[in-house]
Amino acid sequence: MPVRIELSPFLRKHVPEYDPAEGLVVESGHGKTINQLIEELGIPAKKVNSIMVNHFPAKANHIVKDGDVIGLIMAIGGG
Repeated sequence: MPVRIELSPFLRKHVPEYDPAEGLVVESGHGKTINQLIEELGIPAKKVNSIMVNHFPAKANHIVKDGDVIGLIMAIGGG
């Protein structure tokens, strides 16, 4: 079963094939850490401010399981 990755708008530019309606489906994500997936996608790790797995906060060393939905968020500030 694949892993689905959802990217916040400011991270999407790093993954040209990203589809905002479907997210990004990764067939080979099981058993990898989120950090490994971030690196494979070409997203600068320092840009990822928040990680969610199945809608719960997670750390970059979290081991991904089949069927997980991973959210990667880049927070921006402003006023």
